[in-house]
Amino acid sequence: RYDIVNGVIDVEDSKGEKEEESKKETSDAEKGVPEFWLTAMKNNEILAIQITERDEGALKFLKEIQCSRLESDKDEKGFKLEFFFNENLYFKNSVLTKIYYMEDENEPILERATGTEIDWLPGKNLTRKVMKKKPKKGAKSAKPVTKIEQCASFFNFFDPPKVPEDDDVDEDAAEEFQNVMERDYEIGSTIKDKLIPHAVSWFTGEARD
Repeated sequence: RYDIVNGVIDVEDSKGEKEEESKKETSDAEKGVPEFWLTAMKNNEILAIQITERDEGALKFLKEIQCSRLESDKDEKGFKLEFFFNENLYFKNSVLTKIYYMEDENEPILERATGTEIDWLPGKNLTRKVMKKKPKKGAKSAKPVTKIEQCASFFNFFDPPKVPEDDDVDEDAAEEFQNVMERDYEIGSTIKDKLIPHAVSWFTGEARD
């Protein structure tokens, strides 16, 4: 699948057919299946709501997603998701990783999650937006106040909530943290159990039926 999606092998080659001479001259940029993973993700309801219009520009460079179990010899239980990207205009990382550490591999009890710190290129951070607000009345400066705020983005997936170190967390905060962790795990398990094994069906839309 990887070779076809990324143009290493053309669809005709995979069926054992010979290419015409003109097709051999096709550039690498024109080979493969354009926006394969972006399309597959957008066809999944749980993943689609995480993807903003701004995210799509970066996700077009996504060339592969892989899942693997954590090494048992290190006494770690859980799984790792790896997102492989072509060189792009958004960040320097070629691979973004999300790891879920489970208390019990046979039970969906999440201990914690970690993600890659994204090395954004200047002005390209999709998880932040610049807000300009009018100064308050009576302020010495009449210039708008610039403020950077976090915004919705699929790439927040790689910055999961941290487990509170303080045991004295109030009940409401603890419940909110639990809800965020559950939503985060739902996204990760959807990618692991549904998207990766049936990527072609999600790309074509058949998996939605």
